[in-house]
Amino acid sequence: MILILRDYQYTAADFPPYFLVEDPLNTGNFIKVLEEQNTFQFKTYNLSLEADLESYKAEVKPILIEWSEKTGLIGKNAKLSKRFSGLMESYVNEDFRGLDQGEIHIATYKGKISAISYTKDAIVGENPEINLLVANPSGLVENQTTLPKGGGSSLLDYMVRRYEEAGVEKIQLSSVNDEYYLDRGWQIAPKPEGACGGDG
Repeated sequence: MILILRDYQYTAADFPPYFLVEDPLNTGNFIKVLEEQNTFQFKTYNLSLEADLESYKAEVKPILIEWSEKTGLIGKNAKLSKRFSGLMESYVNEDFRGLDQGEIHIATYKGKISAISYTKDAIVGENPEINLLVANPSGLVENQTTLPKGGGSSLLDYMVRRYEEAGVEKIQLSSVNDEYYLDRGWQIAPKPEGACGGDG
């Protein structure tokens, strides 16, 4: 999907960390509780820089491998995150061998990685492509209550603001659930007339 950045209004404050907590008045229901004391922090690794590449290998790659090997996950989103974590680690390895390196972005909460994204050929040309964006699969298990949520949305927000500052007008996001982003107010660039799936 192509996301239009023009008139982008979100700020990092729109995506604070939150937890699901079982409602004491209604057993089986969960309520959203926002984190008041801490926020997500962000970091970008430029994989064409030796120091950043070494930091990625030491700090991020082990997390991707750990997430890709998680067991006992319940729910479609958690299982997809597990799968995509392994894919991301593979993509970075393949692109590095081909000398085609991009950027890794992470969102952390209290020093622990909550979400990771990979952008190939970052901020080159008009449409940077976010190849993969994953959140901790354990945090996506249905009704889990102990790990923070919101890392993926916060990370996308951080990336978009960086692209806007670089003068980018739109980005391409590879997504398995476009409705997730549409429900959050994103605008999708219309398909050209006559394009596959269009009116012509």
